[in-house]
Amino acid sequence: MIIKKCYIYVKADQMDFLKSLDLGSLPRKKHMVIKYILDHPDEAILMNTADLAQRLKVDPVTIIKACQSIGLEGFHDLKKRLKQTVREGNARGSFSQVLSEFEVNTSTDEAIRNALSRDVEMLTRTIEKVSLEKITQTCQAMAASRQTYLIGLGYIGAVATYLQSLLRSHLPQTHAITEYNGMLFDYMGHFGKGDVVLAIGFDQCQSQTVKALKKAKEKGATTIALTDSEYSPLCAHSKHDLFVYTAPNYFLSPLIGAFSICNAIKHCIVEITKPQSTRQSRAYQKLVEEEHVYYNHTS
Repeated sequence: MIIKKCYIYVKADQMDFLKSLDLGSLPRKKHMVIKYILDHPDEAILMNTADLAQRLKVDPVTIIKACQSIGLEGFHDLKKRLKQTVREGNARGSFSQVLSEFEVNTSTDEAIRNALSRDVEMLTRTIEKVSLEKITQTCQAMAASRQTYLIGLGYIGAVATYLQSLLRSHLPQTHAITEYNGMLFDYMGHFGKGDVVLAIGFDQCQSQTVKALKKAKEKGATTIALTDSEYSPLCAHSKHDLFVYTAPNYFLSPLIGAFSICNAIKHCIVEITKPQSTRQSRAYQKLVEEEHVYYNHTS
C-alpha cells in the first residue's frame, strides 16, 4: 500500500491539532483509520469504537492507538472535536464549497489555466488509481447482463445519463436511474440475478444510492461501485470497485475522472462485443446519413 502525504486544513480554534497533520508519517493501519474518519466525519461521529473497527476490519485497540498517535485520548476525543466542525460544515453546505473553489484576485486567463491544469492532473491520477482489470470485468458483466442499471442521483445523474448514452447502441438493456424515490424504487423492484447494478457516489454518498446497491446485492445482481475511496459505503456492497482521483477542496473533481472512466467503459464494450459492435456502428452511421442528421453546407 502506497501512502501519500495528506494535509488537513481546518479552523484553528476548533481542531488546531489537525492544522497540518502529515498522515504519511503514520503506520499503515493508523493512517487508514485516521484517513477514514477525516474522509467520513458525518458517519464517524455516529459510530462507536467497535463499529468503526468492524467497518475497517481492524482491532478496536488499533482505533484507539491511531487517535492517540495524533495527540488525542482516544476515538471519543476525536469524535467530540469533529462534531462542531461537522455541524458548521453542514450549515455552510455544498454550495459554499463550490463558491470556495473560485480563485480570488486572479485574472480570467489564470483562472482558466488553473482549472484546466487541475483537471489534467485529476485525469492523470485517475489513470494511476483505477484498475484496468476491474474495468474489463465490469464491461464483461455488462455485456452479459440481462439488464444494466446505472444509479446516479442528484448532480451525479449527469454521469449515469452520459454512460447510458454511450452504451445504449451496443447494450440497449442499459438504464440510467437519476431520480429519487419513485423512479429509483420502480427499478429496485426489478433488480435480480443476471442484472448489473452500477452505483455512482462520491464523498458524502447519498443514502438512497447505498441502500439501492445493498438491495441489488441481496437480490443476486452483480454490483459495481464507481466512487473515490475504498472506504466509500458503496464498497461494502460491491463486487467490483472503480476508483477516481479527487482533489481536496474541489467539489466537482470526482466528475472529471468519472466521465473519463465512462469513455473507457465505452471503448472496452466495443472491443468485447466485436464484431457485433462494429456492425451496429456502421448501421448507426448509415441511418444518420439517410436522415440527414447533420448540416451539410453543400446541399
